[in-house]
Amino acid sequence: MPTSPTPVTHLFVYGTLLNASEKPMAQYLRQHSRLIGAGRFPGRLYDLGEYPGAVYDRNADGLVHGELYTVSEAAAAGLLNVLDEYEGDEYRRAVVPVQTGNGLIECWTYLLIQPTAAWPVIASGRYTG
Repeated sequence: MPTSPTPVTHLFVYGTLLNASEKPMAQYLRQHSRLIGAGRFPGRLYDLGEYPGAVYDRNADGLVHGELYTVSEAAAAGLLNVLDEYEGDEYRRAVVPVQTGNGLIECWTYLLIQPTAAWPVIASGRYTG
């Protein structure tokens, strides 16, 4: 999985890990991190049926909306390992700049690495389950 030269202790989520989700992994995330608030990054959000997939593109017209969590440095490696397994081979964990009410924050997020031609774009950039 990707690494960062400096410790990144923020995680940006946009789908089944959102705070409102009742999925077991969303509950696990809430138990091991703290919700900071809303954020967004330039890109596209795709509807993959049961869940979404995001592509980061700094030149995109659209935005992917989601939430930021903070994770202690001590807990980050363990939590990210669990999330890496949950996200599987369709996604790659990467650091992206996320716009928040307090400026840009570098965050881990999971980006779709599968071809996107077959999937519809979620024009609003917001996953509603």
